[in-house]
Amino acid sequence: METDDAPEAETGAKSTGDKEKTKPVPADRIRLRFEKRGALKFISHHDLMRTFELALRRADLNVAHTQGFNPRPKLSFAIALPLGVESLDEILDIDIEPVPRLIPEQLVEKLRPQMPAGIVLREAWRAVGRPRVLACQYQVELELVPARLIEVGSRLAEFLHGGALMHSRSRGRGKTARTLDVRAFTQAASLDASTLTMTLAFTPQGGMKPTDLLEILGIDPLAQRVIKTRTLFEEDPLADTVPAPLP
Repeated sequence: METDDAPEAETGAKSTGDKEKTKPVPADRIRLRFEKRGALKFISHHDLMRTFELALRRADLNVAHTQGFNPRPKLSFAIALPLGVESLDEILDIDIEPVPRLIPEQLVEKLRPQMPAGIVLREAWRAVGRPRVLACQYQVELELVPARLIEVGSRLAEFLHGGALMHSRSRGRGKTARTLDVRAFTQAASLDASTLTMTLAFTPQGGMKPTDLLEILGIDPLAQRVIKTRTLFEEDPLADTVPAPLP
């Protein structure tokens, strides 16, 4: 019996070793920074995801996929951009199969020709985990007459020096409106001539939209051009740099 048991134990050890050897190598995560400009501000978050999926397929990049009956490319945006807002600083994580190994610059080079007008790929780098978004910065060029700009400046000063201010935002048909303290989410805001800038906090429970502050100030959000200039997150290699001026 002892003689018979020994080979079985050895075989079991080999089996375990084989499993360890065949353990799949984790995908490489490449973090992409890009711009979303012009008419593309009107496409939804879902459509933007589909745009990248199709572009990655046309670029013949070996993207990692989810498991299950309906495998999907492993893509993840740091934060959803509000509809109607342009952006100079969007963040997308793309998981790439480790063989053959792809460097971030190659991904940008191969993907860039496949992107539609309005999406500009700026840079890419290797990343681990998910980006922890802290806040977003926005800029709005107000198309208002001087008297209205003075009124907005007064309202903004009153808002910044005031306490909690609850604001309700519609979430669409059949959904309960979301109520939030817009003052608590507004880290900074200023009006310089006709340029309104704001830094809005983002938490695990969600964030505040720039249109919320515009409504508080009595400004029609649909009549203004809103641009996100920076997505602030802990792992950002550009965290200490100043956003470039708007074109």
